Amino acid sequence: MLRYGRGRATPAIIGGLAALTLVADVTVVASGTFDKSGSKGRKDGRGELVSVSQAGGSGPPVVAPLRKRLTPHLMIAGSAPLPAETVERARRLKGVAGVTVVDAARAQVAGRRVGLLGVDPSSFRAYAPRQTAESDQLWQTVATGGLAVSFSLSQDGSLPLGGVVPAGSSRSPGQVRVGAYASMGIGDVDAVISRGQARTLGMPQGNGLVISAPKADAKGLSKKLKKVLPKGTRIALLAPQRQVPSTTPRDQPKVTERPDGVSGNRSVITGNMMTPTMRTVVMQIDGMFGPFPVIGCYRGSGDAQDHGDGRACDFMASTAGQMPSASARRHGDQVAQFAISNARRLGISYVIWRQHIWNIRFPGWRPMEDRGSITQNHYDHVHISVQR
Repeated sequence: MLRYGRGRATPAIIGGLAALTLVADVTVVASGTFDKSGSKGRKDGRGELVSVSQAGGSGPPVVAPLRKRLTPHLMIAGSAPLPAETVERARRLKGVAGVTVVDAARAQVAGRRVGLLGVDPSSFRAYAPRQTAESDQLWQTVATGGLAVSFSLSQDGSLPLGGVVPAGSSRSPGQVRVGAYASMGIGDVDAVISRGQARTLGMPQGNGLVISAPKADAKGLSKKLKKVLPKGTRIALLAPQRQVPSTTPRDQPKVTERPDGVSGNRSVITGNMMTPTMRTVVMQIDGMFGPFPVIGCYRGSGDAQDHGDGRACDFMASTAGQMPSASARRHGDQVAQFAISNARRLGISYVIWRQHIWNIRFPGWRPMEDRGSITQNHYDHVHISVQR
């Protein structure tokens, strides 16, 4: 990564993966609060719309679908834009399967110095870990001006989902909306934005490359690249990506995190009365991500939050009323993302987690009002409701 104005790349690249959590609708943010159905509550029936990003054009940018995934093997960063002929020569080197141009810098985000990439969402997504690469919503979020940050960067609370934070340099100060938590699978890359957003922050333009070369010797390829790259350009070998939980139903996710307070090898299910659709969801999520301390479902016909109809279950991340540990939060993130990614297949209508709601009718995480406690704000459990 480059530091603004210094022309110096940081060679340390450390691989790392995490589940992702999304906030959608980053182009416009409507005022008001949201109820469980995802409908926005407005005092005047209209609500005020505030523009967040200037995407340009008559509509939102179009992000190309994921065609295939490429493993990143090398990252290149220089102090100036790489000439087009240099990029093309690198692309034609033997063993190179793919090249994507990026804007690379060490930038200020929310008062912190972070490794930031400006990317073309349509092309860069192919170099991301599977779960990140497959999320159309994530890349649309980035394309419309949102910032995607790593989970490790988000832990101190300075980058809340949906929040607008200062970013850039002292010479080119700006603001970005935190649109997603995600892993890019490349160490020293803490966050990504679109290249258009990078320009507004004064980042170097086209000074970096991410290269996939699965059939080449990385060190040998580095020597060849040095012959075609401008003097002073730095090359870093990337560590192999670890696997993340798949968002496809065909693969069994490999889950390394666990909820807090788990004992035994099976989840305790309370209120074990539910619709067939809800039962399918419980069995699949428990089989992939369990055991949970408790999976709480039916609460009696008087419950107004789908539990009374057997159409909802709470997958506990910790003991009720206790804030989950960082590990348990990551486990909850994986559960929530799996539910979202498979919502249509499983008949899921909405998911609530950490005071945000995702609704199939209004895709994207939306903040909810403060209901007064850890449990009521869904910090200690993932709530999943089904359509029938």
